[in-house]
Amino acid sequence: MKRTAIVLLALLVLGSSLAFSSGKSESAAQVKKMRLSTNHPDTTPASKGYQLFAKRVQELTNGAIQIDIFYSSVLGSEREVMEQVKAGAIEMTHISAGFLAAFVPVVDVFNVPYIFRSHDHYWKVLTGPIGKEIIDQIDKSGVKHLYWVEAGSRSFYNNVKPITKPEDLQGLKIRVMGSEVMLKTMRALGANPTTTAYAEVYNALQTKVIDGAENSAISVASMKHNEVAKYFSLSEHMKIPDMLLMGMAAYNKLSDKEKEAFAQAAKEAQEFTKAEWNRQESQAMEIVKKTTQVNEIPDKTPFIKAVMPLHKELSAKFGDLIERIKAVQ
Repeated sequence: MKRTAIVLLALLVLGSSLAFSSGKSESAAQVKKMRLSTNHPDTTPASKGYQLFAKRVQELTNGAIQIDIFYSSVLGSEREVMEQVKAGAIEMTHISAGFLAAFVPVVDVFNVPYIFRSHDHYWKVLTGPIGKEIIDQIDKSGVKHLYWVEAGSRSFYNNVKPITKPEDLQGLKIRVMGSEVMLKTMRALGANPTTTAYAEVYNALQTKVIDGAENSAISVASMKHNEVAKYFSLSEHMKIPDMLLMGMAAYNKLSDKEKEAFAQAAKEAQEFTKAEWNRQESQAMEIVKKTTQVNEIPDKTPFIKAVMPLHKELSAKFGDLIERIKAVQ
C-alpha cells in the first residue's frame, strides 16, 4: 500500500512537471520572432529607426512579435537578402531604391540625377500621389513597403582630386549601386562606373581597385570610408530613398490588429528617422573633415546640364513620370 502511494505521488509530480513544461512551450510559441536585415551599422539614422520600429511593434502587439535586427550585411548584401525576403526565408530588409530597381523597374526613377529640387520636394514626392503609385508597384512584386527611410543626398568622394566640374570625373572608376540609371549617370558625367559591393568599398578604395564612390556624409563616416578617401566633393547629384520592406508571405500571416501595429510603428519610425538624420548629418560631416578634404560646389549647373540629355533619354523608360516628379510643388 505504501509503495502504491509512492508511485501515485511520483506520477502526480511528473504530470505536473509535464503540464508546466507544455504550458511554457505554448507561451513561447505565441511569440513570433522575425528578422530584419540591414547593411548599416547599428548607429546610423536608419538603424536607430529600425530599433524604434522593433520596439514599437513589440509594444503595440503586447509582446506577441519580436523583431531581431541584423546589422552590417551579416545576413548578406541588399540584393541577396531581398531575394531571401521574396522567398520567405527572411521577414524584412532595408534596401535602397538603387538596388530595388532590379526587382521593381519603376523605382529606378528615384535614381535619376538632379530630379529633386530640394529636400522638401523629395519628401512631397515620396509621401504624395506619385509615391503611392510606386508603393503600389512595389507591393505587387512580392514584398510589402513598410516605410520610406531618409538617406540624404549623395556626393562624390575619391583619392585622385577634388571634383568641381563634370570634367574632373573623366575616366575615374567610381563605385555605384547596380541601377541602370546610376550607371548611365556616371557615364553621362564622364566617370567609369563599377558595382563593387557596399561592404567592400573600404578595401577597394584602400587598394586602389576603385578611385572613388558616391554617398552621403553619414554613410561615409559610419563606414569609415573617410579614412581611405582624400577628397569629398558636395555634388549632391542624387537623393535616393531607402525603405523597409517585408516579405508579402510574412505580412499576410499577420492578423488585422498586427498589421495595424506595423503601420503605426512604421509611421513613427519614418518620422523619427528623418529627425535623426538631421541630427547626425552635421556631426558626420565634422568627422569626415578631420581626415578628408571637403569642397562645396556652389554652382551645380554644369553637372545638371551634363545629365539633362539622360532625362530625355529615360522618358522612353518612365513615360511622363520624370516630368510629373519635377512638376510637384
